Amino acid sequence: MAKSALTDLKASALDQLDEGVMITDARLDRPGPCIVYVNPAWERLTGYSAAEAVGATPRLLQGPATSVAALRQLRASLEATGTADIEVVNYRRDGSPFRMAWSISPLRSDGAITHYLALQRDVTRRRAEAVQLRQLEALTRLQREVATGSLDMEHLRQRVAEVALEVTGADGAVVAEAEGSDMVYRAGAGAGVAQVGMRLPVTESVSGLAHRRNTSLLCRDAASDARLPRPEEARQLGFASGVVVPLTHEQRTYGVLKVFAQEPGRFGEEDRQLLELGSGVVAATLHRAADYASEVGRRGLLLDAIPALISYIDRDRRYQEVNAAYEQLFGMSAEAIRGHYLWELAGEEGYERIRPYVEAALRGERVSYENEVPLATAEPRTYRGDYLPHIGRDGSILGLYAIVRDITDSRQAQTDYLTGLVNRREFEREGARLLAVGQRYEEPLSLVMVDVDRFKAINDRLGHLAGDAILQAFAGVIREISREADLAGRWGGEEFVLLLPATDGPGAGQLAERLRLAVADTPFPGGHRVTASLGVATATFDDDLHSLQARADRALYAAKHNGRNRVATDRARDPG
Repeated sequence: MAKSALTDLKASALDQLDEGVMITDARLDRPGPCIVYVNPAWERLTGYSAAEAVGATPRLLQGPATSVAALRQLRASLEATGTADIEVVNYRRDGSPFRMAWSISPLRSDGAITHYLALQRDVTRRRAEAVQLRQLEALTRLQREVATGSLDMEHLRQRVAEVALEVTGADGAVVAEAEGSDMVYRAGAGAGVAQVGMRLPVTESVSGLAHRRNTSLLCRDAASDARLPRPEEARQLGFASGVVVPLTHEQRTYGVLKVFAQEPGRFGEEDRQLLELGSGVVAATLHRAADYASEVGRRGLLLDAIPALISYIDRDRRYQEVNAAYEQLFGMSAEAIRGHYLWELAGEEGYERIRPYVEAALRGERVSYENEVPLATAEPRTYRGDYLPHIGRDGSILGLYAIVRDITDSRQAQTDYLTGLVNRREFEREGARLLAVGQRYEEPLSLVMVDVDRFKAINDRLGHLAGDAILQAFAGVIREISREADLAGRWGGEEFVLLLPATDGPGAGQLAERLRLAVADTPFPGGHRVTASLGVATATFDDDLHSLQARADRALYAAKHNGRNRVATDRARDPG
């Protein structure tokens, strides 16, 4: 592409797109295509600057989990049609992995391809949500069709193999158990039917390896996997790729569940995770079938080993399935809990806290939230919830899957769950350190308290989900205005805080005013307009973080008292 043509292209909408854009030359042979342009959205997506990217190859985004097979398919597609669409694990500049979707189109001159244009976006969350929903549906099916089914061991093994085959899309599935020095294939489905009755040495089979190590194995390509004792024999049995998980319950391994395919690359990490989660249900049921222990049988009904509240709730907001964590929390059996309405367990006040999220899920939305729930039977606890709608084949909402984790005792995390800014605990820790550094080197330092005006009225009028979306967007404005060295955090509720190193009072006031104007000029979700009040205080040599924050808070009160949507400065103890 001529330089002027590329300049014209950049001058168009590319710099304004929300999706990442990368343009490379058309060389496919090593050293590979050279990056000639990236847009600002690509820089934000990857953490690389344009100066770092231009002149490099797209390999700078690759890492250990980047699929070689996907890259080969990418090249083959480009050579065949000049276009390609793939999803692959890439890595940001800081080394963190994420799943990126690539959509590549050719740029031509006189009919010949001279460059490729790639639209790129982060689909990690979308992929994770799809995997999570698939896992919940599969695990619930395991619970219903396996854990609550017949206690006949032969029938049970067969159902395990059949369900595993269906939920993973494998070519074959088998249940194998150790007998002396051999692994014996007891049940099979699909291509695994022909292997029933087969005996392989424990020390010379992939099933035996998973059994001996009591660990799951993901094999992407048997031809290159050094862990397989006899790769040639594995491929002869149709095992070109597969997943093997041990079936272990209460430190006893009953055997292994293996799914396999006749070509490499059919399985990924999500398949391993799915079978690992399901193996607990299967193993507990095998234990129940073998020992007829009623207590262990009850514990094997639904994901009891997972440290979270997991349930299925119907459209009437009644519990239809619950795991043992509910029994521990409410002191009731699972049988007694089933059929109860949400508010009967959570209490009226507790239910009102989660009602907007339940209603959103029953409208078909995937919902994540963090909230304190004053349970009717216990002290208030802080929970993080994920609700996934159960959508029928006709598109109707049948109910929802709920995964709820108690995070009351683990709020040591550095990041605020809703906004992505640092939380109050981390802000106090890091803020105290930055203040001490500034005082030691006699550098100015200021603190700004920020409050969303009339936020309670916004919540009351629009609802909690809309309020959460506004807080998230508000945090985004703070990120845009704050500088790299600044420390931005969520103080609590609708209140935010900024610590500004190497910034005196006038400088802090100017930044606060820019932030106020940016908030007022930003169209928030739903087209709503929001304003903010800000209080500024500059540290003295005898300040600690508490006293500095208190003075900024006093200034914030003055700003709100004097009409809101303004900046006020606490000058009572300005240095000098």
